[in-house]
Amino acid sequence: MRTLVIGCIAVLGVSACSQTFEDPLLVDGPKSPLFESDLAQCRQISANHTQDQVKTPALQGAAIGAVVGALDSTDGDRVDDALIGAVIGGGIGALEGTVEQDEARRKILLRCMQGRGHRVLA
Repeated sequence: MRTLVIGCIAVLGVSACSQTFEDPLLVDGPKSPLFESDLAQCRQISANHTQDQVKTPALQGAAIGAVVGALDSTDGDRVDDALIGAVIGGGIGALEGTVEQDEARRKILLRCMQGRGHRVLA
C-alpha cells in the first residue's frame, strides 16, 4: 500500500510540471484581424491529428510497471505488486503520452498559424 501511495504522489508531482495545450502563443508584432479565428481553426486541426497518441505510452507503462512490480516483490506477493506496478506504470505512461501529445499539438498549431501568415514564434 505504501508503494501505491508513493507512486501516486510521484505521478501527481510529474503531472504538475507538464505544459497545457492552451498555453498562449508568442506573437512577433501586432495580431491580424483573422488571428483569433485562425487560432481556433488551427487548434482544431492539431487536436484532430493527435487524439490517439496517448494510448500506446499508457499501455507500455502499465506492462513495464507490472513486470517491474512483480520482479521487485520483496514479500512474495507478486500479483499485488504487479497490479500496483501496472497502475503506477500506466499512470506514468499516460502522463508521458499526454505530454507528447501536447508537444505534437503545439508543433502542428505553430506550423498552421505560420502557414496562414501569422508571425508566431512559440
